[in-house]
Amino acid sequence: MESIQTIFLNSIKENKENPRFIKILEELSFELSKKKIQRLKDDKKRQQRIAELFEQYCKILDNENIKNSANISAIIHGLISAINFDKEEFLYKTIYEIEELKKSSIKQKKDIQNSISGTYNALEKHINSLPKEMREVSLEALNDTKLSALEMLGILSETTQEALLTTLEKQSDIEDTTKQITKNLTFQAINDGAFSKKRIIDIAGTILESSLELANENLAFSKELVQGSVQGTKEGILKSIDKFKNDIKFAPDDDEILVENLELVKNELPHIEDDYIEMLKQHSQKYDGRAKQILDEIIERYDSSVEKVKRATTEAKEVISQRIEELKTGVNIDELKEKAEEKLENLKKDVAQISKKANETIENIKTNETAKRATTEAKKLGLRAWEVAKNMLKKD
Repeated sequence: MESIQTIFLNSIKENKENPRFIKILEELSFELSKKKIQRLKDDKKRQQRIAELFEQYCKILDNENIKNSANISAIIHGLISAINFDKEEFLYKTIYEIEELKKSSIKQKKDIQNSISGTYNALEKHINSLPKEMREVSLEALNDTKLSALEMLGILSETTQEALLTTLEKQSDIEDTTKQITKNLTFQAINDGAFSKKRIIDIAGTILESSLELANENLAFSKELVQGSVQGTKEGILKSIDKFKNDIKFAPDDDEILVENLELVKNELPHIEDDYIEMLKQHSQKYDGRAKQILDEIIERYDSSVEKVKRATTEAKEVISQRIEELKTGVNIDELKEKAEEKLENLKKDVAQISKKANETIENIKTNETAKRATTEAKKLGLRAWEVAKNMLKKD
């Protein structure tokens, strides 16, 4: 069997007049080196072997009087590709698998959305056949249940706008009603899914955006809409944090998944107020006119009011830390921390298909029959959201 030096030398002699010689040299360096290190598992041993091969290749170039910067660079490129070949191959395979999982995840989310919608429709048909008194109370209960599933149904933005349009039509207590509507919808949407910082901010942003669009179209009540929605989304977040803080006190003591999730939330919570302000700034950059002006004014004075959020997140973090200590028995906490940090990174990278749907404007929604049904549903639920908000204001 020929030695690697002999193969390298003979290949050079055969190809050194070839116009593609530099590319051939890089490929030769890659192929020969890959074979030489494929059985070595230790990185230091692999690097040492690569260095030895580099020296051998350069010596051959020197003997053939073709040692120059371009040729040596080609050898180095080949060596780098060889030492990273296995890892790159694994990376590409992993990327492919991740893409397939994302496609599967999107399909699963769509299937769940369709299942939920179908179940609601079946219930509504059955309820409509009930006696009047039972029908009215049952429809009210069904719509209240739908209000807590708006994000999953993909109509959070549309329902928010319809509820605020109803508020504008009534022209009564616009700022307080807007605040109550956005607070309720924020709280309900957050509690209908995973408790994560990104998801919380996305939900608040979706609801706020719906309000800002209306504020630019209804200049007479722009201030009430913007101020009410900023205050409402913030209070909705605070309410969801308080609920989460209370819920974890009564969670099972032997739940490893709970510990993992608590570690994740504990790391996220201290920064949620910063992300909320950043979300407000990003929305301000997207708009012109009256809505932007009012939002900018709110952002300027927000530093003092954000202290309330900071207090809530600090208190929640303390409760979480205490709960984690209680749950540590029999649980490998370091391992769970790693899992939690990994999950945090995945959450940051995740692009939620349903959130994208929620951010579509009403004009885009009206382009097909499915969308028209969604708009009709949003109008009905928007009216119910307004009614709930007004009833709550009457009780205060």
